[in-house]
Amino acid sequence: MSKIIITFAKNWRGYAAGEIAGFDETTASALIESGYAEELGKKPSKSGKAAKPATKPGKDAKAQTSAAPDDSANAADDEKP
Repeated sequence: MSKIIITFAKNWRGYAAGEIAGFDETTASALIESGYAEELGKKPSKSGKAAKPATKPGKDAKAQTSAAPDDSANAADDEKP
């Protein structure tokens, strides 16, 4: 029986995210389907579970608040009659 080489996307048992390992087809398929891993050398599935990077909550909100403010609200204040 041949092994399928996978890359872990999340920690699973003694394996950490980013580690590469080989498993029998049944185990590798289960890990890929559950989003814990993706097959090495293959593009992630359409669900994107394994390839989706882990982000911290609020990270996107912080990026939005640090963007340059909209000057259109202040444009009326600059013009005087």
